[in-house]
Amino acid sequence: MIYKIINKKSFFETTVIFGLITVLAAQFKMNLFLNNFKISIGIITFPVFLFLIEDFPILSVSIFSSIGVFITRIAFPWLQYGFHKENVLDCLPESFFYLAYGFLIYLYSRKKKDILSNDSDIIWFIFMDYLANLVELILRFGLNTFKFDSQLCIIVVAISRSFIIWALITFLKKYHLTFMKEEHAHRYRKLMLLISKLNGEVIWMKKNTALIEETMNSSYKLFNDMKNQGIDEEISKEALNVAKDIHEIKKEYILILRGISEAMDLNLENDGMYISDIVSLLESSASDEAFNSSKKVIFNNNYDGKLYTDKEYFFMSIFRNIFTNAVEASVDNNIIIDFSIVSKKECNKDFYSIIISDNGPGIDPEDIDEIFEPGFSTKINFETGEVNRGLGLNLVKDIVENQFNGKINVISKPGNTSFIIDIPKNELKVI
Repeated sequence: MIYKIINKKSFFETTVIFGLITVLAAQFKMNLFLNNFKISIGIITFPVFLFLIEDFPILSVSIFSSIGVFITRIAFPWLQYGFHKENVLDCLPESFFYLAYGFLIYLYSRKKKDILSNDSDIIWFIFMDYLANLVELILRFGLNTFKFDSQLCIIVVAISRSFIIWALITFLKKYHLTFMKEEHAHRYRKLMLLISKLNGEVIWMKKNTALIEETMNSSYKLFNDMKNQGIDEEISKEALNVAKDIHEIKKEYILILRGISEAMDLNLENDGMYISDIVSLLESSASDEAFNSSKKVIFNNNYDGKLYTDKEYFFMSIFRNIFTNAVEASVDNNIIIDFSIVSKKECNKDFYSIIISDNGPGIDPEDIDEIFEPGFSTKINFETGEVNRGLGLNLVKDIVENQFNGKINVISKPGNTSFIIDIPKNELKVI
């Protein structure tokens, strides 16, 4: 279902709008086998609307449609040839056809929650179409309705129209399924990025826990030193109060950290990802970020597509921060990022060397030694005055060294900055 009726106004609008659509569809008609018996595609809209719209008011729409079809059927001849009573009598039975079909499909919808949930349900549609046509023919021809040619006509029409309905709804189901799959994939990518960001924040929070502990101990030591030196008791108590407050903050901080970690654990239960999938996901994210800044990112990739990792969120944090830095630092509208992975041997150990380069303005030589320090940043928003908190590259270095037992270096000059990340080969698999 893509639409839901929520109030009386919506109910009325739905009845009028979809009733008019049915009336318009009913204008496509033809005579088949029998004189004064016109076959239209109007009622095809009823099951389609029922499939698309939750709580579709089928009875009110069928009543509106029957009246609308009757008016249009007599209006055009009236305007062309003037009023004739015979025209009114000829058009009236078709109105009962729409009423009958609307009532029958209403009963079907009460019995079946999903329209055409099984292909065998087409038998019901053939039967409903046949009965509605039978009502119209009886009103037109009386007992002559049961002649062979009349019965053959409405059976052929019922089968043909029902198969059109089946084809339309089958197409809509497949389209809807494809759309849902794409939406699910989009949400999954967003979830992966969110978890990656949280993973980086958790690393920082764990490091800060030790800092909080150290600060609390320092405050308590200060209290003892002030007390032993006979400093004013009120002042020394303030130092003790600071230590107590820090202790309370630490407890709350640990609870928050535990909650985030537990929430992440619920989503971290998978077998890992291919590096190609990680890069592809982050390429999309970087492209969206660049687009918001009226920029465009071009990725040039060169690596073994079979490389696989079970530490995907750590790799996502590394790559995401470096890609984001490239986008934010670029002064050009076109950003080129080269991503490659090569094998290397150093000190009799095998490594994968991940090289990420961009065509940005480069890093000043005096800043090279500081870019991995927490708090260091060269990025500032001159409109808001907001300064980047400068934790990204420090986080990257922390993950590379502590999670992968690797190392990271940077080489930079105007027009090219390259991050070289060396990690032991046992941290990646080839599948």
